[in-house]
Amino acid sequence: MRFCRLIVTIAIGALAVGVPLLLARSNTRTTPRRVEWPVMGTVAGLTFRGGEASAHDAVRESVQQTYVRLNALLSAWDPDSELCRLARAGDTNAFAHASAEVRPCYQAALDLAAASGNAFNPRVGARLRELGFSHGQPFCDFDLGAIAKGFAVDAAVRALPSNLPFDGLLVDLGGNLRAVRGSWRTGVRNPFGDGLAAALVLADGESVATSGNYERFVERDGKRYSHILDGRTGDPVTGVAGVTVVTPPALGATLADGLSTTLFVLGPNEGVRFLREYAETYGTAQVLWIPDTPANPEILATPEMAARLADAAFPVRVVR
Repeated sequence: MRFCRLIVTIAIGALAVGVPLLLARSNTRTTPRRVEWPVMGTVAGLTFRGGEASAHDAVRESVQQTYVRLNALLSAWDPDSELCRLARAGDTNAFAHASAEVRPCYQAALDLAAASGNAFNPRVGARLRELGFSHGQPFCDFDLGAIAKGFAVDAAVRALPSNLPFDGLLVDLGGNLRAVRGSWRTGVRNPFGDGLAAALVLADGESVATSGNYERFVERDGKRYSHILDGRTGDPVTGVAGVTVVTPPALGATLADGLSTTLFVLGPNEGVRFLREYAETYGTAQVLWIPDTPANPEILATPEMAARLADAAFPVRVVR
């Protein structure tokens, strides 16, 4: 499960997204152009540097087609999606019977579930309904929402031609970002108020995803419950307000997305142990946690992430 658009993004030296939280001067000749549209229950966006509008429109059409196709396969909210049909059939090996295009998404989710001892768990749909997160709408038991948007970003990028006729492109799906060309400055939202907790530069080919407890929640008996569940217990996670993960091209947006939820559930201490234990698979991810301590805010970051942060609003402490 994910929140929508918790990362605001600017091009290096230029405003790329019309977000009132963030103002920046442009010191480039060309102001980046952003297009966005609703899809997959969130907002998709593309930010371009240079090039003609006709080329931008062609890329937008390609990306949109990818998202619509994958939503029909992977949506937990659409009872006619392939995922929901498999779940209704009680298919215990849905991965084997899913369409070939989306089997890597199932595999990445199941791998994360196995590695994390089900801290990341796609089989929490019934519990989410029980807690009221489906708001009475159809929602299937098997949910890939914590990884599917990152997977869709990677799929959209793979479908693009290699000879794009512009200088820079940033792909965004509900705050899951991948830099396709050029470097981009991004900001991690302050979970306790307006503005940013920190900024960082996303290098060419890198991806970033954030999970937070402050966009989707329910209230029961005066208490707020996050939509992010610990898959080991079925309970909403407490103690963490936000997690941001940056991944290199080899891991892509799929694992940035999945790891942001996994590491939100695990928290900083268990999370760094997880990254050490599975260093060969996930160890190149860079991570920051913001504990849910608004009276004493801080950022806990892996060494590589701490080194790349700028303009941090809170004290930064390295966790190893």
